Amino acid sequence: MSKPSAHATWSGFSPTSHPTRAGRSRAPPALTPWAGRRTGPEEIRQSLTAFFAAVEPLAFEVQTMVEVDGRLLVPGRYVSRFQPSRQVLESEMILRFTVVGGLISDYRVFEDSLGITRTYLGEPLTAAPT
Repeated sequence: MSKPSAHATWSGFSPTSHPTRAGRSRAPPALTPWAGRRTGPEEIRQSLTAFFAAVEPLAFEVQTMVEVDGRLLVPGRYVSRFQPSRQVLESEMILRFTVVGGLISDYRVFEDSLGITRTYLGEPLTAAPT
């Protein structure tokens, strides 16, 4: 699987969009440089560029999409290798998009942000029993 085009990804965002990864505000950006709330195309571009620099997609599967109250929910699974650790994480996620006037006005990712941070840093996913 090749890496998705970052430009194609952020070109659909409105200038005032607010993409956020759920739980990401707890991880300092120094740990995961793509983390946190972003507003507008330039901040989104910077975040996605940092993300795609650190992630090698190995598999990505989108399951049945559902529209609820003007929001599109996209469940799926992914397998990614994170740099610099070279560790692989397999996980599930739900993407939530809100589209206004043909542009994404809000985008949220609900995922295992602790697992992503640990994999990115090269830490074990589970703590050893004490």
